[in-house]
Amino acid sequence: MLAGGSSAFAQTGGGNVTLVPSEQLFDVFAALNVAGYDAGLGSEPPSGPRLQAREWCLRRKPDVLPAIARFYQQQNLGDEAANFGQYASLALFLGPPPDFKFTVASSDLPPDAAALRDLVPLLAQFYRQADLRLLWTRLQPEYDRRIAELSEPVRNMITIADAYLRFPSGAYLGRTYSIDLCPLGAREQVQARIYAENYYVVLTHTAEPPLKEIRHQYLHFLLDPLAVKYAFELQQKEPLAALARPAPALGTDFKQDFSLLVTECLIRAIELRLDKVAHPQDAIDTLTRQGLILVPYFYSVLPVYEGQASAMSVFFRQMILGISLKNERARLAKVQFAAAGSVPALTGHPVATASPQQAQLDQGDNLIYEGKYDEAKALFAGVLATDAHNERALFGMAVVASNTRKPDVAEDYLKQTLQVARSLRISTWSHIYLGRLYDLEDRRKQALEQYQAASVTASAFPDAFRAVQNGLAQPFGSASQSK
Repeated sequence: MLAGGSSAFAQTGGGNVTLVPSEQLFDVFAALNVAGYDAGLGSEPPSGPRLQAREWCLRRKPDVLPAIARFYQQQNLGDEAANFGQYASLALFLGPPPDFKFTVASSDLPPDAAALRDLVPLLAQFYRQADLRLLWTRLQPEYDRRIAELSEPVRNMITIADAYLRFPSGAYLGRTYSIDLCPLGAREQVQARIYAENYYVVLTHTAEPPLKEIRHQYLHFLLDPLAVKYAFELQQKEPLAALARPAPALGTDFKQDFSLLVTECLIRAIELRLDKVAHPQDAIDTLTRQGLILVPYFYSVLPVYEGQASAMSVFFRQMILGISLKNERARLAKVQFAAAGSVPALTGHPVATASPQQAQLDQGDNLIYEGKYDEAKALFAGVLATDAHNERALFGMAVVASNTRKPDVAEDYLKQTLQVARSLRISTWSHIYLGRLYDLEDRRKQALEQYQAASVTASAFPDAFRAVQNGLAQPFGSASQSK
């Protein structure tokens, strides 16, 4: 279903898709807008909902406002998109006002939302003192207007994507894809999130509907489960992951999760087919040089898919089995990877030119994959000597300790990592590795707690999602459990 205001329609796939105004996002950003969040204010029209909300809240002079302002300054990340993103994440885990109770256990919150949990009691006070219930009611017509503008284009986009992939009705019962409007944020922002079984795109006001960004996340919603379903087939092709890791412009998440990289490459190829790009080879070459190494293969095989009758959910396995390690190695030997800073939208934030510290961390990660644990440990220790709370270095030390059979040291480093981690991937895997350590020590209750904590963010990473499923099903190290 795609719901917008009072309208709804059934889509051809089985997913539950909603286009909604989120009251929790509204309440969080109504408070922030009078507590120091000024990003993009100069471009706001006087009659727009953002300035109306600011004027409304300031007129009521809520007593709790100074405390919220102090909190906002203390949690300022120094980056407008990151600041918006962390509060958007928090809002996605809040129940309805006036209590704003978390929808998961506080201990299971992702790291960016967990860092902001102390805002919630302040927000509850602000909600009452600024009478946000009445403000929300008054601004709803503007939200409804914006939903009406987006509904038809989004509806058409979903219909086309569903028709191309031929997914059977009911295939995604229990999973949701939500497009959440947040006009109280700085304009032209589109941020994607995946938590548990739920996919989100949070939109501020944009000059044009961000249909490609919405479609990209929707394709992940449809295709990510296939990387879990066909994990065995993907593992046979995993030696190719080493060929992508040297790419400076490729995001770390893709370097560390081969299944995620494969899915991203398939999505990029599908987008080129759907958009009927005039000069596809230029786009294919650009994406390949950025580290999306399997875009050429998928683009070449998609016409075969289009010419037969099976759904992508069936044809996916055939495509994966058709990847030739020999042919891909030969082709990629001729590729010169692009410099950092040129990653397309929705592959994460553009990767800046690596600092000496980042280069050292990248080298340490690569040494772990090569089994050179002493050399990796020396590099991570070097980073920690000058940056004691570096999450990548702490996590690297934990992985080294785990692989050199030092469980007590690994546990200590994993706990340190979780105290400072902002990366969803690092946080997720830290919980998984802790769960595995506890399983090996016959501490099943503690292990299950860790797997449960990881389950909130694991869906964004197919390899991690599979590891969580295995860990919840049976203790790590049991004879029947696959790695």
